[in-house]
Amino acid sequence: MKSPFKRYPIRNVFFLAFAGFVTLLLITIVIVSYQVSISQMQNNTSHYQQKLLREMNEQISIQKKAIEQVSLAMTRNSDLQEYLQGKKDDYSSYKSISSINSSFFDLVFSMPMIDSIHLYLKDPPLRDQEGPIRYYSIDQYNRTGWLNRLDHADFSWLEKHRIQSPQGTISVISFARKVYSLNGKAEGVLVVNIKSSSFGKMLEDENGNVNRILVDSSQLPIASIGKIDIEDALGTIGDIEKNEDADLNSDGFMRYEDKFVVWSKLFNNDWLLVEITPWKEIAKNSLELAGILFLIGLIAILLVVLLTFYLTKQFTKPFKALLENMDEFSISEKKLQLPNDYQNEFGTLFTGYKKMILRIKKLYEDLEVEFNEKRRAEVAALQANINPHFLYNTLDQLNWMAIAEGQVQISRVLELMGKMFRVGLSNGENFIHLKDELIHLESYLQIQQIRLDHRFDYRIDIPDSFLQCYIPKMTLQPFVENALIHGLHNKDSGFILIKVYEVQNNLLITIKDNGAGLKKNHPIKKVNTGGYGIRNVRDRLFAYFGPSYTVTLYGEENIGTTALIKIPKQVILGDGDSNVESRNCG
Repeated sequence: MKSPFKRYPIRNVFFLAFAGFVTLLLITIVIVSYQVSISQMQNNTSHYQQKLLREMNEQISIQKKAIEQVSLAMTRNSDLQEYLQGKKDDYSSYKSISSINSSFFDLVFSMPMIDSIHLYLKDPPLRDQEGPIRYYSIDQYNRTGWLNRLDHADFSWLEKHRIQSPQGTISVISFARKVYSLNGKAEGVLVVNIKSSSFGKMLEDENGNVNRILVDSSQLPIASIGKIDIEDALGTIGDIEKNEDADLNSDGFMRYEDKFVVWSKLFNNDWLLVEITPWKEIAKNSLELAGILFLIGLIAILLVVLLTFYLTKQFTKPFKALLENMDEFSISEKKLQLPNDYQNEFGTLFTGYKKMILRIKKLYEDLEVEFNEKRRAEVAALQANINPHFLYNTLDQLNWMAIAEGQVQISRVLELMGKMFRVGLSNGENFIHLKDELIHLESYLQIQQIRLDHRFDYRIDIPDSFLQCYIPKMTLQPFVENALIHGLHNKDSGFILIKVYEVQNNLLITIKDNGAGLKKNHPIKKVNTGGYGIRNVRDRLFAYFGPSYTVTLYGEENIGTTALIKIPKQVILGDGDSNVESRNCG
């Protein structure tokens, strides 16, 4: 997939990228703020609710403790203990019962939460059962299922149930305690009935819109307030009890489905106080905060879009001006239509562009001058083509004159010079066949033999397969000239050997003489120096073929000198500047 930075206009990419980034950032802030606020709200709510539940639980525990202590005092009532001693006459029994009732009445009226007191005795008195204190037989106790918790205990809180009261049928929470006689024998059961509405009032606070439920150790409801579904609440408590992350034996909280549940359970208290709050009420404030942040975000996004549009336009305006100027650029235009009031990077860019345009115009002017000069040179070259013909004709006339006068050697020299001139000119070509180069070289050698009265000899050892290879013109003659002038000077005889080898698709040409050689301070050492002609050859080889192709001189004093010339077998044809052609020889 191609990068949008390479495919779409910079203005659009910059605008969309910046606006998108800021929009994503604002959305992230809203989401994170909502999550943080909802978490903080949950922690604050749980802390506040647990504190209230703990205080309520402490009040309930105090009331429970008071009921337990009152029931203990009732079972140890002296009149009750006297009544349990045995049978008496009707008057004595009536008097004892009246004393018991009087004592129990005082306790009942001192604690408004107590609805009634039931005494289950082996020999209950026969009297009216309409008051708050009632007497029943042990047989009735055995037939009452909700009293079975005393089968293995001396006292216990009983589950919520309904009884007949002076106020009618009501729900009560009962505390039952066995009644023991002075000799330690269980003679009956005392049941203190507490109005369940009394516990409900303890669950209330100044905030009336709460849902609380109080359950006993068997998770049976004791009291509840608010708009709460008892069955649903008990199911929620049961599910939380099965959750490994929750512990109902200590204070805690958790989110369960669409509800937020907080519970409290005090030490030595089997009852559990639970507050259930709909999650939407917990999240209400957070949603309001998120809505406010979202609204602020929309406004911020709108402002960012406008700001981004303005900045994009300002940033891309200089580029647009530069591109328009580049599209409309003309060499003949005298002045560039670019802003001059930018002093930042855009100003530097405009200045650099102006300088580049000036250099381009200067280059065009130089090219025009060079073109005109080249045209003049071509005209001069055409004019110069006349001179070689004049020279050839002159040499030919001199040759015939020398023959007429009987000057055979002069005739030979003129003939050889004509060959050298023809090869040297070569119609202006820089590269010639090796065969033509050898004609030029051999013509020079023969002229020098005539001049030096054959005091040296030579041999050219080149395979015929190399004769069609191309070589820069006049490459070999400077080395032969160097050997004659410096190597064989003041010698009565000498020998020059020219050989050609092929090594790795390169031609190695050696020109070896047995002359004076190199000085003692350069024994058998590569020497990259030489006269003007040799340096000229080396520079031309470097220009045509690069640094790998050059000239190297080897020599030893009084033994001779060897020149090694390395050129590629596949050479470049043409003038060396343009329109070149690669050709393979052999």
